[in-house]
Amino acid sequence: MPDSKTVSSAENAAHATSQVMQGRVPNASADEALGHPIHPATVHWPIAFLTTSFSALTVSALPSTVLGPLTPVASFPAIAHYTAAAGALTALPAIATGVGELYEMARAQRLAKGSWAAVVGDAWHLRDEAGQKLKTTMTHASANDAVVLLATVNWWIGRKSVGYALPRTNVVLSALALPALGYSAYLGGKLVYEYGVGVQRQGSGKEIKEKSS
Repeated sequence: MPDSKTVSSAENAAHATSQVMQGRVPNASADEALGHPIHPATVHWPIAFLTTSFSALTVSALPSTVLGPLTPVASFPAIAHYTAAAGALTALPAIATGVGELYEMARAQRLAKGSWAAVVGDAWHLRDEAGQKLKTTMTHASANDAVVLLATVNWWIGRKSVGYALPRTNVVLSALALPALGYSAYLGGKLVYEYGVGVQRQGSGKEIKEKSS
């Protein structure tokens, strides 16, 4: 078991790193959060690319009689292949900054509640608003990670396939990933607009957030 000094040093390092990923700028006053939140500004490109990729794969599985005069079916796997790569790459900053937001949220709750066990228990059982917020964040992150992983696997398999063709299992999973991606995006919006996660850390926004908490 690591001693308390080692644990404290690790937590301080994680805290400093996550603040950078949040877009915070170190300053003399702990009460003033300089800088600008990053995560909400990084999510749009991966959502757009991944939606295009999964949609193209879904369309490619439809019968030609359904597609009619649309782009030839043979072009859809290529579209899906390159947008999967773009989606996975642009998701990296979104994931990194999201981890920063998640850690700071969990850390603040741990400091307020006294232990990680209390934080996890409240989130699991939805005992309070803080627990609901943390569980929503975890669901949002898990769904995002799953679809990014699927897109990466699709790209990896497709790069060695003739015409970027993928196994039917991957095509079916990609079709299922579309509503999952949409639901995750909805949860992200809920976190921002209902809970003020990743925003309202300075100026009048901070005052509004404090009054509503």
